[in-house]
Amino acid sequence: MAKDKPPAGPTIIVSPKGSTKQISYIWMPDKNGNLVKADASVVKKSFASLPEAAVLALQEFLISVENKTSPTRAQRQTLWNNIIDGAVAAFKNGKKQSPWDVLNTLTKNAPDVTGTTISYTEYDELTSNALLNKIAASLGYDPNLFTPEERTDFFTKLQAEAKLGGKTVTRKAKDGGIEQVTTPSLFDAKAFTESYIWAKATLGDIKNLPTKALTAIQNVKTLLKSYGISNLSDKEISNYGINIASGGLDLTKFKIDLSTQAQKYYPALAKRLADNPDLTVSDIANPIVNILASTWEMDPSVFTLDNPDLDRWLRPDGVKGDAPFPTTAQIYEWAINHPNFEKTTKAKGMAMDSAVGVARAMGFGV
Repeated sequence: MAKDKPPAGPTIIVSPKGSTKQISYIWMPDKNGNLVKADASVVKKSFASLPEAAVLALQEFLISVENKTSPTRAQRQTLWNNIIDGAVAAFKNGKKQSPWDVLNTLTKNAPDVTGTTISYTEYDELTSNALLNKIAASLGYDPNLFTPEERTDFFTKLQAEAKLGGKTVTRKAKDGGIEQVTTPSLFDAKAFTESYIWAKATLGDIKNLPTKALTAIQNVKTLLKSYGISNLSDKEISNYGINIASGGLDLTKFKIDLSTQAQKYYPALAKRLADNPDLTVSDIANPIVNILASTWEMDPSVFTLDNPDLDRWLRPDGVKGDAPFPTTAQIYEWAINHPNFEKTTKAKGMAMDSAVGVARAMGFGV
């Protein structure tokens, strides 16, 4: 269901002028999306003729906000009536709000039920679509990317998987009456839906990945840069991000793996990295960057880990690891004798002072 355009309303009937009936009005979108005045009581009665997108919106609200496991028609009807009442109040207060604006407000003001897992043993197609939309939205995946064929496929698989997770058997008891034997359902609808979405997202265009995955991919790139690892392809980086976002790869374990690789690339830093699991090569390099940037009057951001002037101090003898880590004094002494220092304002000032001193010593009046 498209989120950027409210569902079209049912046919609107406005009582003719001169009617003695007390009418409560609301603003209702017509087929072109324009808000027009409508009789609230008529709109309430038009519940049965609501388009599929509108009914789906009500179903999503009941699942995600009111935590209904499988909303019924009666529950949707009650919700619809309450929304219309809210739209009437908005109209009387001079606010130009349609029922869908009221629904959005209700959703935003609802208590947070994030993390609630709802288990189902039976589904209808409407609930299936609402569940798919709800979980997709929570992952930052556009529900509009699902084709009708994919929604049908999901519904079929959802039904089949749910039936395997639990069942209820009704039988006659020995002493008369009826008893029910229920096997608790082990089916996790939320986890199943997430897996279905991730499978589709992984096979599709990277631009259509859930925002959760795109954020994780960017975090992976940042981590790789921090550990000085630059030998992975874009596809490998994307796969790492998707696996982290979908829960297939633990972020803490991933960072430990990166640290282990970095210890081989930077043997002079190996012990410090091993002793401090959260420490990165960039963290260790920071004091050196500060010395070079300050001495050469440069922006610290230019000193990435692949910068030759920085790399020489992080890996004094390459990957051998025999040379000791340099001291602050060694780095500073090297920096002020580097050609980059001669370009600085401080160096030029020192040169000028030296020239003036020499001139005075030779008897020139300066």
